[in-house]
Amino acid sequence: MRKGVISLLLALTLALGCAPTALAVMRPTLLWSARADGSAVLSLEDLDGGDIYGVQLELTLSGNFPDCTFAPASRTAYSPDCAVLTVRGETRITLYLTDRQALNDHDALDIGVLHLDGTAAPPETVRVKLLDERLQTLPVSAAVPVTALSREEAAPSQPSQPSQPSQPSQPSQEEPRLPDAGVSLPFADVNERDWFYGAAGYVYARGMMRGLTETRFAPYDVTDRAMIVTILHRLEKSPAALPAGFTDVEQGQYYAGPVAWASASGVVTGYEDATFRPAAPITREQLAAILYRYARYKGLDVSARGDLGKFPDASAVSLYAADAISWAVASGLINGTDGKLDPGGRASRAQVAVIFQRFCVNLLEMG
Repeated sequence: MRKGVISLLLALTLALGCAPTALAVMRPTLLWSARADGSAVLSLEDLDGGDIYGVQLELTLSGNFPDCTFAPASRTAYSPDCAVLTVRGETRITLYLTDRQALNDHDALDIGVLHLDGTAAPPETVRVKLLDERLQTLPVSAAVPVTALSREEAAPSQPSQPSQPSQPSQPSQEEPRLPDAGVSLPFADVNERDWFYGAAGYVYARGMMRGLTETRFAPYDVTDRAMIVTILHRLEKSPAALPAGFTDVEQGQYYAGPVAWASASGVVTGYEDATFRPAAPITREQLAAILYRYARYKGLDVSARGDLGKFPDASAVSLYAADAISWAVASGLINGTDGKLDPGGRASRAQVAVIFQRFCVNLLEMG
């Protein structure tokens, strides 16, 4: 008995000894380089070298700057308009950008240029959220320090960056926008600090995704098959089609029209028993297959193929979905989970919002 207790204590000691390594927290520094026109060049340093696919900054500035804009340093990154809230002489700004390729170069990451209608002193600290290639939050210190650089100390390429309307963050008339500055989405479970806030705003602004109720987006709920075809149907402006022949899709259900259109368009095929199974959770390989067929329906080039050999569970991909999964990996829509494809895994509504944002921006070029 005593030997067993000692073994247990030893195992716990080893486990606790490993914990700090597994939960290592990054402590980056935000570099703030003020420019004469009132803008500031922002970048992060002292990262751990791992690939970063999403960045969210939350800054609180002293003063009123309601008309600020943001231009990402990467011309391939997507960034919605910066969210601004002015309260009692302070301006709270949330910036978000993401890309289908890594944003950082080892330990450094150029964020972009924050344009302000006036001169602002940099904050002492900022809140930073970083996302890996699986769009999962990386551990970062709660308060990231800010280092103010003079124009001479900044990288030579940064001060010369133009601040003209040609910057990629300046939206066209057709580009979807987040709600007006200072106005939140109508969902109590989505706020500016969430890593998926930009994607939720994107799909909501285009009418692609709504809440399960007027005040609940349910970002972590599993997405079912009916929801996926409904999103695509809305994206296509809800065209009509003859009823599909699925035995479990009754007329009058909210998804009946979307399923009919998706079936007629070849976007979905259903199961061998003539069912669609609308309430079944969408799997990752099913989602890839549906998006692959939809991309082909839209006349897009779907010939790109990714290397599935780097994933240890590549053999678990169903034969019907092999080309679709390979295309989704090559297109940056699917990056793997814990190093695996996880083809049978389920996708949350937040993850679906991000994937659809990537699909629309990078493949459909919808801005």
